[in-house]
Amino acid sequence: MKKRKIVLFIFIFINCFYAKAQDKDYIEFNDRNNILHGVYLGGDVGFGRIKKNETFSAGMKLAYVYNKKMELGIAIKALTSDLRSVDGTFGEDYDLFVIYGGLHSENIIIRSSNFHLSFPFLIGIGFTEISGPSITNKDATLIAEPGVGVLYNLTKYIQFEGAIKYRFSSPIDPIPNTLDNINGVSINFGAKIGVFNLGKNRYKKNPPKE
Repeated sequence: MKKRKIVLFIFIFINCFYAKAQDKDYIEFNDRNNILHGVYLGGDVGFGRIKKNETFSAGMKLAYVYNKKMELGIAIKALTSDLRSVDGTFGEDYDLFVIYGGLHSENIIIRSSNFHLSFPFLIGIGFTEISGPSITNKDATLIAEPGVGVLYNLTKYIQFEGAIKYRFSSPIDPIPNTLDNINGVSINFGAKIGVFNLGKNRYKKNPPKE
């Protein structure tokens, strides 16, 4: 019995030594998942409505991208509209101008080679100015703007986006029969220019040519 144990031990030892020696013939790969980073500058335009009044907006944002899954940055927008009374009984028209901005975040939950589904969100503060024949109002308001969007990778450095968003605001100094907040829906189109995959293939090694 003891001889069998000794022979088995020697056999296992020889096999371990031989396997270790053979390691020199192989290339070790670091198979950890790469964490990608990115940064971009984006611009967009939007068309929407505030209480049946058409709106036009334009904006810019600067954001950091974590692993193609999460964006975090800052955004600023300007919005204009020609306001008319909601019920048609108030004869005067007004011009609305809003500038707002704050923290921009965007979760990307579905990704393919070219198309991504995302949920952008902006929260910040806005400043409104409503001017007309007999009155001018200026006020500040808190704004939250969630949405759902589609991203398309045109190249490694350019990404197109389209989104539907809804803007919520705290009450502003009201115009009778016309406006008491700037809540409204918008359709937005834009582009992002930057680098989205810093760190790709960082650990990849090519085998030597024989």
